[in-house]
Amino acid sequence: MSFLSPAFLLAAAAITLPIALHLLRRRVTRTIPFPALRFLKTSQPHHRRQNFHRRLVLALRCLVLALLAAAFARPFFGQPAPASARASVVVIDNSFSLQAPGRWSQLKAWALAEIGTPTNGDTVGLLLMNPRPTWLVPPTRDTSAAIATLNDLPPGWETTRAEPALRFAADTLASSAARTRKLIYLGDHQALGWAGMDFARPLPSGVTAVFPATPESGVSRQAALLTPTLQNTGDTATASVVIRNFGKPGRHTLRLFAGSDSEVLHTEPIELASGEIRTFRQTVPASSLSKGWIRFALDADDLPADDEAWALAPAEAAARRLLLLDRPPAGAGADYINIACQALATLPPSLRMGGIPATAWPVPAAVVLRNEASFTRDSAARLDAFLAAGGSALLFLDGSPDQFRWLATHGIVPVPQPAGAARVRDWTIDHPLVAPLAEANLRSLVGWTFKRGWSLPATSVEPLASWTDGSPALGELRLGAGRVLIAGFTPDRRDGDWPLAPAFVPFLHRTILHLLDTGLQAGTPALVGQPLALPQGEPGSWRALAGPFATRPATSVSGGTVPQAPGIYEWSRGHQRSLHAVNLPPEESDLAPWTEGSPWAQLISASSDAGRELSRTSSSVHLAAQDAEQQNPLWWWCFAAMAVFALTELAFANRTTR
Repeated sequence: MSFLSPAFLLAAAAITLPIALHLLRRRVTRTIPFPALRFLKTSQPHHRRQNFHRRLVLALRCLVLALLAAAFARPFFGQPAPASARASVVVIDNSFSLQAPGRWSQLKAWALAEIGTPTNGDTVGLLLMNPRPTWLVPPTRDTSAAIATLNDLPPGWETTRAEPALRFAADTLASSAARTRKLIYLGDHQALGWAGMDFARPLPSGVTAVFPATPESGVSRQAALLTPTLQNTGDTATASVVIRNFGKPGRHTLRLFAGSDSEVLHTEPIELASGEIRTFRQTVPASSLSKGWIRFALDADDLPADDEAWALAPAEAAARRLLLLDRPPAGAGADYINIACQALATLPPSLRMGGIPATAWPVPAAVVLRNEASFTRDSAARLDAFLAAGGSALLFLDGSPDQFRWLATHGIVPVPQPAGAARVRDWTIDHPLVAPLAEANLRSLVGWTFKRGWSLPATSVEPLASWTDGSPALGELRLGAGRVLIAGFTPDRRDGDWPLAPAFVPFLHRTILHLLDTGLQAGTPALVGQPLALPQGEPGSWRALAGPFATRPATSVSGGTVPQAPGIYEWSRGHQRSLHAVNLPPEESDLAPWTEGSPWAQLISASSDAGRELSRTSSSVHLAAQDAEQQNPLWWWCFAAMAVFALTELAFANRTTR
């Protein structure tokens, strides 16, 4: 065992105080023979027990004082790291300029060579540069894990700012216990990153910094997309984006896509001069905004990272959706669905209504299906293609063979409810469709009774409401890229009074809005690394719908987040939902390297002075002991034992005073 501050052990001399007090308070016993008191000999065992308790109390008091001194002396097991140990911190430029072909792999290989083969006692740390210095791997003796993390690390999407990370890493190394302290700069010497650096202020003494060679420019084709926007102008919309050429003159091709579709809305060849900045504008149909966003894409060049950009559709443009109604079943009497939807078409957001065509169904749209003819062979094929392309459907069950045959092909086998009145109950209150209805009037969701109904398979749908027996009466599921809401009942007056209920029109309204996503809000555009404020309260779900992170699972966030890659992100909580377009910082697209010599060499301070070397060696020994103590701290065990002994001493001290 070793001690970080052994001078505190001198305080253990304080144990002489309880010993002195014990000796001073000791009673001197004199034996006086007296025949009449011979029966008092039976008290001698009690007297011996009291003496034992007093000695035990004395020992416990001495232990408490000794442990107190030992705790302040900071004991630890093991030996400090050897003076020959090396500490390395790799400062990683995680900006997207390193996505230029060859840069990232070459710089990682160079940094790994600078780390070398660590030995026992060496430490390696990985520090991300942007948007603020952040430890990817804090300095650790598990060097193999740190090296594996560096090997697997992909290039980032941030912008470049070198000085804060360099200063932070250098200060960390200056306080390291190792004699050799190396700062490894994994960056491409982009001029933007060194802008504003105080090269006249060297790094702390004893810290050695190594920098890679400045990469050759090698940039011939490099154009970037900046500040994309969308503006709605009635039946059309204007998509605009700024294109800046950082490379040589040449032709580039710009393409526009609606949402995540691969079908090109527009293709435009563009001739750009060197350094030219041009604003491109294109009119697109308003229907193309129904996906929620437009993606701009350039043909790949020397930096593919900035060849894509995203712009959100205005909320009012995204709300202009198409609602398709099939014919009511034969003998149904009044068409309550059509009457209700005609009334809803006059409410905001505006909806365009039409019948189901005999050709391919247009997307985006929502369809209301309650007729067996909508599920015959040709119509079923068009329905499948419609859902696969992202359409939405509200389907009322009627028990017809063609309808049930189509459902069976998708793994849905409804089961008839027992004969008699079937009642809908147990709504999923937090569902985005149900929540607004429940907030307005929860009583409107009860009392729905039908003469016949069908239970949906709980394993195939997300239940929104149940029948009296607990089986799903209303459920939602995904088919292809589309969404289907299945009602296990009909809107037919012959099967119940629901079409006359006060909740009939509000339910249809909320269902159509839900299927068309017209409740979607367009969030504020943001940049990678820029904090994005989100509604306060309970955590919501944050996931990428498009971009490099589109395959990653959703994460829970609360109050705010910092996007780490470009793309379209969705934030949702309950029935709240919003989209956010995140693009790249425009200045990072300039790959121009620093051309005014190598001023970073001035950051390495001279430390050849013998007195300074001796002082640093002495400091290194102390820091080595401090590091070893932090690895195996024992002082809190001393305090814990001291508390136990103090309580024990208190119990026995009370006994000796009786």
